[in-house]
Amino acid sequence: MAGFVKEVTSRRSALEDISKRLLFPWEYPVRELQLGEAVGKRSACEIINDMPYPPFCRSLRDGYAVRHGDAAGATPGTPLFLTKRGEVLMGQDPDFGISSSEAVLIPTGGILPEGADAVVMLEDTELAGGWIEVRRGVQAGENIIFKGEEIPQGERLLAAGGMVDFQTIGMLATAGVSRLPVIGLKISILSTGDEIVPVEMKELPPGCLRDVNGWNLKALLSRYGFEAEYRGIANDDGAEFERRFHEELAGCDLLILSGGSSVGVRDHCSEMLASLPEPGLLVRGLNIVPGKPTLIAADAAAKKLVVSLPGHPLSCLTVAFTVLLPLLLRRIGSENAVCGTRTRLPLSRDLAARTGPEEFVPCVLGADGSVAPVAAKSGYISVLAKASGLICVPEDRETIRAGEDAEVWLWQ
Repeated sequence: MAGFVKEVTSRRSALEDISKRLLFPWEYPVRELQLGEAVGKRSACEIINDMPYPPFCRSLRDGYAVRHGDAAGATPGTPLFLTKRGEVLMGQDPDFGISSSEAVLIPTGGILPEGADAVVMLEDTELAGGWIEVRRGVQAGENIIFKGEEIPQGERLLAAGGMVDFQTIGMLATAGVSRLPVIGLKISILSTGDEIVPVEMKELPPGCLRDVNGWNLKALLSRYGFEAEYRGIANDDGAEFERRFHEELAGCDLLILSGGSSVGVRDHCSEMLASLPEPGLLVRGLNIVPGKPTLIAADAAAKKLVVSLPGHPLSCLTVAFTVLLPLLLRRIGSENAVCGTRTRLPLSRDLAARTGPEEFVPCVLGADGSVAPVAAKSGYISVLAKASGLICVPEDRETIRAGEDAEVWLWQ
């Protein structure tokens, strides 16, 4: 059978070999965006903090700014008395300092006056005329944050290739980064197959299914910081498919095909990828389940990649998560070539596997920290809505028993 995959490449070898063969990372297009527009995208350069944060020593509590030695040893039974020096106003730099045995009223976020190195919380004090009764001692640095303590000047806020998201945007905002360059790779997604029809089609013709992979891939890439354009469906007709292929590839940096796993179509797709300029077809099948009929090719001179994914939805997303995304991260030179979280967790029930291929099995994370494998066929769609991630079973591993730890790749 001409389309049968006789030689396959391990996933790890494919990623390493392609990266070396193509001399990753490659340069990429760059767009400069406002901070809000950059959310969900990846920075095109390293972002360095050009000022210390906080820019001044500030109080973390409402209370009294003191010299910690003046309050040392204070307790409710043996309070200490300090002279009230004045008050720090919010948003104003105090034009005075404190001397020994003095205390200054300060709000949360207020600038610490010169000489103070701690704050006694308001509830641990009592105002008695011009005196402050301190009923609890403090240590140096207690209830304050020093200038530059959290983010020193010169510290990296975001690595090149890092995502602007809820974890990083706060640091960028506090550092005054209002605009930044983001990676502007042009990624196109083209679904294939005569049996695939657009989602808008209400009445399905016999033997046809609405396109799932194109939208799944677009959403997956977006989740991990890569904007992609869904380019519709190409039929399996040889000449027409070839025309669409070359047309789409000419307009993008990465072309993702889904489908085309049948013998004739896959052979034709392999021939087209092999005909690309050097190096052409790099991978003709991966040693993973699901996802074996995966093709990867490149035109090194034009800096273009082509990845042809299996047509079954679960297979398609499995390869996209475990191969396509890591390949993209290597292509841009990201320090972290992993999406989601990789960890080891105990299984709640047995998982049958076989030696030979590397297997990826959908799983659900339990409240007790265990994971349960979810039975699913490669053509399943709904399993993705239920799964927390994938269990990775190595090539040389058979059944994993309940209670044993397994390698788990979580979406998060």
